[in-house]
Amino acid sequence: MPAFTRCISVITECFQRGFPKPFIIHLKMVLWLRFGEYLTCGAIPINYRKICRYKYSKAADKRDTMNLRKHLNAFLAAALVIVALLAIPWAKGPAQAGGDAPPWKFAVISDTQADRASTGMGLCINEKIVKAIAEDIVREKPGLVLVSGDLVNGWLKNGGTGYAAQYAAWKKAMGPVYHAGIRVYPVRGNHDSGPERAALPPLPLHLEPSPDTPAQLRKAFREAFAESGIPENGPPGEEGLTYSFEHRNALFIGLDVYVVEHRVNQSWLDRRLAGNRNPLIFVFAHEPAFEKMHRDNLGFYPAGRDLFFESIGRAGGGIYFCGHDHCYDRSLVRACGNEVWQIIAGTGGGNLRSSGKLGNGKKAKTKFSNASYHGYVVVAVEGPKAVVSWKAIMKDDSAGAGAWRVLDSFIYSSSEQHVK
Repeated sequence: MPAFTRCISVITECFQRGFPKPFIIHLKMVLWLRFGEYLTCGAIPINYRKICRYKYSKAADKRDTMNLRKHLNAFLAAALVIVALLAIPWAKGPAQAGGDAPPWKFAVISDTQADRASTGMGLCINEKIVKAIAEDIVREKPGLVLVSGDLVNGWLKNGGTGYAAQYAAWKKAMGPVYHAGIRVYPVRGNHDSGPERAALPPLPLHLEPSPDTPAQLRKAFREAFAESGIPENGPPGEEGLTYSFEHRNALFIGLDVYVVEHRVNQSWLDRRLAGNRNPLIFVFAHEPAFEKMHRDNLGFYPAGRDLFFESIGRAGGGIYFCGHDHCYDRSLVRACGNEVWQIIAGTGGGNLRSSGKLGNGKKAKTKFSNASYHGYVVVAVEGPKAVVSWKAIMKDDSAGAGAWRVLDSFIYSSSEQHVK
């Protein structure tokens, strides 16, 4: 039993037996400091005199009473200080996990939908690649998996496959991960939410879905992951879509950017970041903040995008995971004097597309980019440091997936805010 809990339980027992409160609090602190543990209430009368070197006499009893009254305030003040000190590790919770915390891992995947009939259009996922990724994730033994959206084809090119059936196929392909007891935390992408209406031209009539499509997609997404333990702590109207959770020594924040297109709920995010006590912060959503290929991204509202990235940097966060663009790209952004990495990991199964240059001038600088292989990101955390690696399938043909290889890796340190 932790020291703080034992302290409370023993003092409560003494109260029930009728010992004077000041006497109990002071005595329990003295006994703990002397013996390293709390004594039972039945041992208090003898041990109190033993520690204070009192003799069994009426004079000693009288001296006890006088001293207790004389030093009552001092005893109470000392007791409160000691109790507060004992409570500090307990109160800190996850924040105390730093350099002494055991190593752990998590994985990041995105854009697992099928863009071509040859990759499993009927299921609306790239089944072969998703299964290969799931199997390799299990070999890595992470504690959790982040999914940055576009799990399925959703409303676009679905061949008439229902939304619930699409997510069922996705979960089946990810079966090895679920069977291993690894938690999965998804957020929605544009395929999971409905047609984009702000940054892109109107859809051709033959691609325009029914008006109730966004509501039906949202319902199917929520129901598909209802049993996954997704937190319901998001802002009003975004429960189960935007959320945060803590794992080991890290805060994770998943953001939905489709309740309001291309925007995050900044006020909710600011509150969550302000209350963080963990040394590591990982934020994930579907759309890149800084454009790589698609115009429909968070940069469509540049002022809001800049405020978003600055809030991550100001809070001490260092990595933003996303997808949308079907490539892997690692880019560095300066935000409020800190370095924040944008990691596009859209290589989970969608049709790969050659990468281009990042837009937005000098704000984001590409360090590594690849659009030749499918793969996913694995992050190995040890204390305040995280080794972020992109693993790629080096063979992708009808015979099945081949060997895995790490094609990009870097070390991020929350305490130093730079890459070594």
